[in-house]
Amino acid sequence: MKLMSALLALGCAITVNSTFAADPVRIGVTTILSGPNADRGQSEQYGVELALQRINESGGVLGRPVEAFYVDNAADPATGIAAAKQLIEQQHVSVLLGALATPVTRAVMQVANAAKVPLVIDISAGQEFVDAAGSGGYDYVFKTSPSDGDVATAMMLWLKARNVQRIAILADDNDFNRANATAMETAATAANIRTLSSEIIAKGTTNLAPALERLTALHPDRIVTLLSLSSAAFFRAYEQSGEGIPLAGRIDFAAAIANLSPQFMAAGGLDQATGISVFTPSAPTPAVQAFVTSYRAKYGLAPTQRSIFAFEATELVIDAIRRAKSDDPAAVQQALRSTQMPSMLGGTFAMDEHNHSHTAMQIVGIRGSKLAVLDQVGK
Repeated sequence: MKLMSALLALGCAITVNSTFAADPVRIGVTTILSGPNADRGQSEQYGVELALQRINESGGVLGRPVEAFYVDNAADPATGIAAAKQLIEQQHVSVLLGALATPVTRAVMQVANAAKVPLVIDISAGQEFVDAAGSGGYDYVFKTSPSDGDVATAMMLWLKARNVQRIAILADDNDFNRANATAMETAATAANIRTLSSEIIAKGTTNLAPALERLTALHPDRIVTLLSLSSAAFFRAYEQSGEGIPLAGRIDFAAAIANLSPQFMAAGGLDQATGISVFTPSAPTPAVQAFVTSYRAKYGLAPTQRSIFAFEATELVIDAIRRAKSDDPAAVQQALRSTQMPSMLGGTFAMDEHNHSHTAMQIVGIRGSKLAVLDQVGK
């Protein structure tokens, strides 16, 4: 494992089918392959690998195999810049995927755009990347996964259609959840939903009962949660409060099931909770289930949303190269702008003026003690 990590840090290539005679098409991936978040980068890498396995087994593209080069960015902007330059200047890749960590993506997009090599942001969720890409000035930057704004807008429109008028927001104190809290409040305003309070949980807080009591006293129609480390403490406090105000947002249902009592769940204590998810492995569509089955067979793991985002972004890049009939970066950039590839999540990868595609998301909830897809939104 250590040897593999070292090789990846240096930028190793995926082995391709030896029956190909032509030089390979080269794509570059910079993601987090070391440090405490290496598992996140690994799930992105696995998504790319699985897509390339299928592509190369089907004959590659332009009669050539496709080869991926990985360089670790260690979730550090300076390392990410060096990684992007290595992939562009030494590996001569036609397109980049990455870079997972928001600060690194922010740095890498400048390198890619200056070099006129397309960068497909397959995971980083920030609305800032949508705003900057395409007509925002970064012609060679594309964003394929939903942004914070996309998720919040879909959530609020769904709630508005169910006559929700007032919400309260509770978020953990980290970049991801703060950004999502801001996006939810902005989307609520646009949907004519009043935000009564938006509270950030101080780091180190272990007792969520006082925060929940404050929000409950405002009598919102929904409490919108955007939690990570505080999820377990929140659900324990939620059961103990007995107030039963329905929850919405980016709910960690696994944490809910783990921390709520069987009696509370059996009594329907979480039946009105509705979360929004950009990928749910239990989604019943045949394409998603085929992907989940293939991923489990190859890696022995359930895929994450990072995995499916990377998988589809890789297919999108190869589709663009096929339509361009070239792996020249400028030709790939133009083909990406005109893409119309269906997404297995629903909807189509069709770029707007900001080089951003809009795919479907799922409204999810607990039914029969299991996570279930209740509706599809945002496509």
